[in-house]
Amino acid sequence: MPFNLAKWFIEGEVDWDYYQELLQSWGPALAGALFGAGWWCWADALVYQKAVVGQDPPFKYNWPGIVATLAMVMINMLPRRDLADEGREEGEEFRARLWLFVSFLIAAGAVAGSVAVLVSASQQPDMVSVGVGSVLQCGLILAGSILFWAFRSGDQDGFGYITY
Repeated sequence: MPFNLAKWFIEGEVDWDYYQELLQSWGPALAGALFGAGWWCWADALVYQKAVVGQDPPFKYNWPGIVATLAMVMINMLPRRDLADEGREEGEEFRARLWLFVSFLIAAGAVAGSVAVLVSASQQPDMVSVGVGSVLQCGLILAGSILFWAFRSGDQDGFGYITY
């Protein structure tokens, strides 16, 4: 009988607690790797542009990555427990949700800016690598940001670092 993936998920043979625990311990490290890979893509695009093509991109092309990093810091400043309405003072949950909403709006602005850099850079055939690097940078930084926020410690006081 062939392996049926849908049946495997539906019948509950997946040990979700195991995967949750695994992501709880390895999630922050994976998020940091995604963040580093994002900045590496951008640095690689800039080095390629200078070394191979021989021209520097304008500084304004750096802004989407800087804003994405700012959004990452803003998103991860908010503990998840602040979103729960459990014994908090009046308005605290609303302020936390508003902070998270504004953080995601800034992140969406960074993605929009990186797409604008891609469109602007693709108008010049020598600058396409900078546009692609910008989109990869923002995508990887924001993926790492969401992964870190989702899988850092939920009930513990620490941040889920790998400890043996």
